[in-house]
Amino acid sequence: MRCTPKPVHRAILIVVLVTFIVVCGCTSNSPSSPPPATTQTQVPGATMVNIQNFAFNPASITVPKGTTVTWVNQDTANHQIVNDAQGSIAQGALFTSNSLAKDARYSFTFDTPGTYPYHCSIHPSMKATVIVT
Repeated sequence: MRCTPKPVHRAILIVVLVTFIVVCGCTSNSPSSPPPATTQTQVPGATMVNIQNFAFNPASITVPKGTTVTWVNQDTANHQIVNDAQGSIAQGALFTSNSLAKDARYSFTFDTPGTYPYHCSIHPSMKATVIVT
């Protein structure tokens, strides 16, 4: 006596096999891509700097002139972004935010090439740089 699967069992078996193939085919054993660099970023038009864990991320960004940089405070503590006038190549466009509460944003458009070091006036150890090309 020969055992043959019923049509319903055959359909279920096909669905299970197709699902297995799709799931196994979508995963890869190859190593994932490395995370993006947090020290230098080139972004045309606009870019964001996250404030989190009492640090600016990325700590240094390079952008073309005319770029608007937006800082977003993701910490529960307030932060204030202040351009360091000393050492700045482009002295004409200094920037200072208000005190930024959690989820608050501050934006500044960099129209003049130069190096713009800045810090948090509330937490002076927090330092970063915007380089405008």
